[in-house]
Amino acid sequence: MTAVGAVTAVCEVSRRIQDNARCHENHLQLCRVQKLLKGRKTKVLATGRWYIREGWLKIVPPKGSEAKPKMFFLFSDMLLEAKRCSPLHPNNGDKFAGQHAYPLQDCNVEKVFGHTRSQGGLLSLTFPKAKLLLMSSNQEDLNDWYQSLSSAVRKLQSNQTVVHQRDELYRRPPHAATDDHDMLSNNPSRKRNMMSAETSEHPQNRPAEHQCSPLKRMKQCDAPEQRAETSSSSCTIL
Repeated sequence: MTAVGAVTAVCEVSRRIQDNARCHENHLQLCRVQKLLKGRKTKVLATGRWYIREGWLKIVPPKGSEAKPKMFFLFSDMLLEAKRCSPLHPNNGDKFAGQHAYPLQDCNVEKVFGHTRSQGGLLSLTFPKAKLLLMSSNQEDLNDWYQSLSSAVRKLQSNQTVVHQRDELYRRPPHAATDDHDMLSNNPSRKRNMMSAETSEHPQNRPAEHQCSPLKRMKQCDAPEQRAETSSSSCTIL
């Protein structure tokens, strides 16, 4: 093995070790969040899901009432909203109850006025069936949430766009041939044009046919090759 090959092999092994370490750390984070949630209704462990971050944010109600703090867990494909259980509960005093899981596929993230230097700001999250207005009094924390949410939504949408384009590229409609046949059958003028075009493609063969004797023309028509050509041309027209 050459020196270049040895370096490549070492780099590949190092990359696999790092990937395995990241996957293991992510699995531990998912298990930790799952244990923080009471009951089994909210399932966090899922194939391909990555843990990103968590923290407290206040939900601003649409009617202008007091904002309520909620715990949010951000993953690569969803945002989980939870509330703390009653501290007086004998078993779930240190746990959270999952309330809503918002998929990030069609989410739109915007800053309302968190880009200024004031204390904190608002984030507007728009989903197909819901809208969230989240507030934080910490400007740095709000910026981190905005960056994390925007990055997660962008990666998720870009990955699904690539998959969709690949499917469209390699997918062939099952009735493509039937549609072409129906289009020709339902369009007599196009059919006549195709027939006339085929006739004009071989104008030089007509004088030869008139010069042949009737017996020779009959033998040529009875040949298997000529019958095959005639039948194939008929199928093409239809």
